[in-house]
Amino acid sequence: MSTSTIVSRRSFLASTFATAGAAVVGEASSTKPVSPTAAAQGVGGAPNLVFGVVSDVHVRSKGEEATLAKALEFFRDAGADGVVIAGDIADSGRVSQLELVANAWNNVFPGGKAPDGRPVERLFVYGNHDVLAWSWGGAKSRYTEEELRAQAIGYKDNRACVWERIFGEKYEPIWAKTVKGYVFTGAHWGCEKGLDQFLQENADRLGLRGTKPFFHIQHPHPSGTVQGPWAWGRDGGAATQALEKFPNSVAFSGHSHYSITDERSIWQGSFTSVGTGSLKYIFSQYWRENGEGNDHGGKPSQMPILPEGKGRQGMVVRVYDDRMTFERREFVFGERLGPDWVVPLDGSRPYAFAPRREKAVAPEFAQGATVTVERLMGKNRQGKEVDQVVVSFPAAKPSETSRVHDYEVAALAYHEDVDYPVSVKRVHSESFFLPPTREAESGRIVFAADELENCVVPVKGVKSVRFAVRPVECFGRKGHEILSEPFVLSPRADA
Repeated sequence: MSTSTIVSRRSFLASTFATAGAAVVGEASSTKPVSPTAAAQGVGGAPNLVFGVVSDVHVRSKGEEATLAKALEFFRDAGADGVVIAGDIADSGRVSQLELVANAWNNVFPGGKAPDGRPVERLFVYGNHDVLAWSWGGAKSRYTEEELRAQAIGYKDNRACVWERIFGEKYEPIWAKTVKGYVFTGAHWGCEKGLDQFLQENADRLGLRGTKPFFHIQHPHPSGTVQGPWAWGRDGGAATQALEKFPNSVAFSGHSHYSITDERSIWQGSFTSVGTGSLKYIFSQYWRENGEGNDHGGKPSQMPILPEGKGRQGMVVRVYDDRMTFERREFVFGERLGPDWVVPLDGSRPYAFAPRREKAVAPEFAQGATVTVERLMGKNRQGKEVDQVVVSFPAAKPSETSRVHDYEVAALAYHEDVDYPVSVKRVHSESFFLPPTREAESGRIVFAADELENCVVPVKGVKSVRFAVRPVECFGRKGHEILSEPFVLSPRADA
């Protein structure tokens, strides 16, 4: 049975990559897990609880719910007792989009049950797209009151009545449900401000104090947890303030679309926080030449954004008496994204950032790896044909703890055996969000020729440049550099 409590509504904006072989405790594994403690590796029977996790589904039109259906089927076959969607279900906040998601759910879990008859709990929350996107782009002026009432989830008091009609359960800004003896709480978009009051008022009734984990779901990341002190998509700090009083709490959040191949997507401090990636597309990080929102001093990037639509991610969580395991999956190729995260339930915090950063071993280039440089015409991100310098190199090899997250590439003015740094850029590994089996074989970065000439030429008339490339893992540990031969910035051969 589910237990629910209403609070006032609020409005708010805003590795080892070992080959197949070892088994995760209690279930088959195609990738050797990294277990932080010996206790977490103890052989046990079936888990007490299994649930699937996705977020940022962003269904817009008929047919786009297919990936969600694929994920739901995977969770069903994995024995899930519930499924989490941590917000952004309907891409543009339309009722019809939410109906497509409900249809996918009902096709996989008719009557809220798996084929073997076990109940499967729906553990969903609204995200900002669900309740706000209907209003973007001046929708209020384009549609009548009747049309908005019929189709906009977040219009006036629609979010409650739409939820209740489509999902057949009472809408509550913050809710609680119990699944196989484990408590889940969920805060719809903007309602996390009321979480502290909710937990304090209901902790004893729900049995939240103690060592048994309970799970919290919201769309934005609790501030200061996953991805570190700063992360796009964090909340204002209310959830962190509430959850830090419960060291047994485990938060799931999305919104940022950051990849769960990034080891910073699991954080342990005063509680445990887990980023959920996205089932629609992965958001590459700022300040990478092939990442989102890139601009260097007002100059456009010379490279397109990575094909992030191939990054459709989720996870299966299994809870045992002494540990939790997080199986990271993707739903394009149907493969694991890396070793399972194994969290012991003994009060230890092996997934705190500091010790993992300290123990991280950087990826390295293979011996004899070389950097090649060529000058040619190409298009920048704005589609303008420009004179470019392309730097290419083989992919670095993952270490026993880390795969390549990105590369640091330094352009060095070269004169009389002296290297003078003139420009340093970062570029994502093209496969950083993909399964280890899809690791890129090479990397590249593109500079505009004039940005190098403008930097290099004033240095004592130097016209030669060479490039130093270093692989970087997600915590910032850098491998050894490889250097190109000096490259003379003379006109292109085809000019």
